[in-house]
Amino acid sequence: MGKGFSNLCDEILGWDIKVAFMQACTDAGLNAELCAIVNDSVAVVLSELQVDPKTKIGLIVGTGLNASIKVATTSLDEDRLAHCNPLAVESSEECIVNTELSLFGGQTGVLPLTRWDREIDNRSEKPGFQPLEQLCSGRYIPEIARCILRDRLFKGRDFSLTGFDKEYGVDSLTMSIVEGEPDTTFARQQLLARHPIQRREVEARTTPLTTFSVMDIRVMKSVFYAVSCRAAAIVAASLVALAAAGLSGESVGDEVGTSRARGSEEVVIVAVTGSVIEYYSGFRQRVQGFVDLLCRRQRISSRRLVLKTAEKSALWGAAVAAASNSKQRL
Repeated sequence: MGKGFSNLCDEILGWDIKVAFMQACTDAGLNAELCAIVNDSVAVVLSELQVDPKTKIGLIVGTGLNASIKVATTSLDEDRLAHCNPLAVESSEECIVNTELSLFGGQTGVLPLTRWDREIDNRSEKPGFQPLEQLCSGRYIPEIARCILRDRLFKGRDFSLTGFDKEYGVDSLTMSIVEGEPDTTFARQQLLARHPIQRREVEARTTPLTTFSVMDIRVMKSVFYAVSCRAAAIVAASLVALAAAGLSGESVGDEVGTSRARGSEEVVIVAVTGSVIEYYSGFRQRVQGFVDLLCRRQRISSRRLVLKTAEKSALWGAAVAAASNSKQRL
């Protein structure tokens, strides 16, 4: 899925995952049974749903980007349900749908692309494949910021910082550390500890400075903030759009359920996980702020989307799925 695994995927194309897994366990002498195969975005909903029944959406913002949503089974079209177990469909009122959110936005022209976004997409393994992810995820936002700084801060100078002159040489941790540190001098020290100054030959030196100044770190902080803030806004807009589309028949406006008083606010929990949304300085708070703003502007005040971190959701969600499948067989 666009992460550089194309050669491996070619080798295993057409394999049955359960058969391959069980055979590997047998070869290793392990007495194990595969009870569930769970996508990570589905797992985050399953994980938090056991704790809070108001959980309806799952969001992952880490190296990649994805989301899932719990919807009424009857809201899905017949073509999608045709691939499912008929008995499971008949007995289930709700199901969790993996949206593959990263793939959205490429053909609509709604995403705010810059020339640096287009550059990164053009040199990706599959151009145009994951347009939304390339604006928001931990793999791509440092590369966007690096390209901007390459052209706007380091161009024509006789030095760069280690890693800033090569593709994907900067990571989201560096961005978070620099952006989140209020002391500019200390932010500079932390940056240079991770990315030391390196000299280089420049044919036409337009800015003959040989040191990385406090003003430079301020420029870098502003670029990091702009890129991460745009990512948070796009993630928030995606969540609101997903809620509006997937939960449109549930407790909106005058269609509130009997469990809530008229005019009160329905809380929908968005279970979140991933390195960026969990650990990037201020990112989750910004997403929440943009979500609140968009909900007010879209006049869906009867519903409030609340982001809630679901730690180790991949493990817990898989365990819940396996336990549920085992219980159904019994």
